[in-house]
Amino acid sequence: MTLPVLFSTGSLYPFGLERVYSWAAESGFDGVEIMMDERWDTHQRAYLEHLQERHGVKILALHPPLRRGAWNLGPEQTLVRTARLAHGMDVPVVVAHPPPPGRSLERWAAGPLREAREQGVSVAVENMPRAEPRCVFSIQRYRSCYLPEHLLGLGDVTLDTSHVGASKVDLIRAYSTLAPQLRHVHLSDSDLTGRDQHRLPGKGLLPLRPFLSALARSDYPGAVSLELKPWPLGAPDHDTILERMRGALAFARTALAEDPRAR
Repeated sequence: MTLPVLFSTGSLYPFGLERVYSWAAESGFDGVEIMMDERWDTHQRAYLEHLQERHGVKILALHPPLRRGAWNLGPEQTLVRTARLAHGMDVPVVVAHPPPPGRSLERWAAGPLREAREQGVSVAVENMPRAEPRCVFSIQRYRSCYLPEHLLGLGDVTLDTSHVGASKVDLIRAYSTLAPQLRHVHLSDSDLTGRDQHRLPGKGLLPLRPFLSALARSDYPGAVSLELKPWPLGAPDHDTILERMRGALAFARTALAEDPRAR
C-alpha cells in the first residue's frame, strides 16, 4: 500500500489558505493538512469543503491553532471542537499538542484528550521539541513530551521529525518506540543542532530515507505530512516555492518506495 503524502498549509502560513491549497494541488500532493490559526477560513466547514471540491484534494488532517485561533477559545476547548469539526468533515486525524511542561499530562489525557477522542476521530498527540529551562532553578515537575517514552500509554501519536532533531533524539529509536501507537507523521529535516528547523527533506542530517522506507513496510495506517517553514521553501517567490514543494514530495515518495535491503 502506498502511503499518502500531504502538505501542511502551516508550511506557508504567511500566504492565504486558498493560495497554499492551490499550490498543494498543483504540486501533486495526495492530501492537505490544515493548520488552523486566527483566520476564519481555516475554521469554517463550508469553506474548507469548498476548497476540497474546487481543487480535488482532500483534507486528511486538522491541526488546532497554536494560539487561541478564530474561535477565541482555550486550548482544551479548541481541541474538542476541532475533533468535532474533523468528525463532521470525515477528516481522519487531529494533531494534538500536549500541555507545556509544568502542567499535568495525565490530567490533560483524562480530560480534554479523552473528550476529543470521543468525537469519533483519531487524536494523535505530537512529540514536542525539548524545551530548555529558562533558569538554573527551573524544575520539570511533569513530562514534557520530547522523548518517545513520554508518549507511551497516550494512545495515538504524531511523530514530528524536526522535533526529534531539535531534541537530539535518535529518529529510528523514536520510531521503533512509538511504532505501535503511530498514527500521523510530520516530515522535515534538521541539522541536529538543537533548534526546531523544519528544513526541506534531504537538507539536514536526519535519517529520513531509512525511516520512510521502514514506515512504508510496516502496518502504519496514516499519512506523511510535509510540515516545513516558508523560507526553506523559497518564500515569497512563487516559482521557487512550487519547485521545492515538488522536490520535497518527490523525496518522500522515492524514500517510501525504497527497499532497505537494496542499500
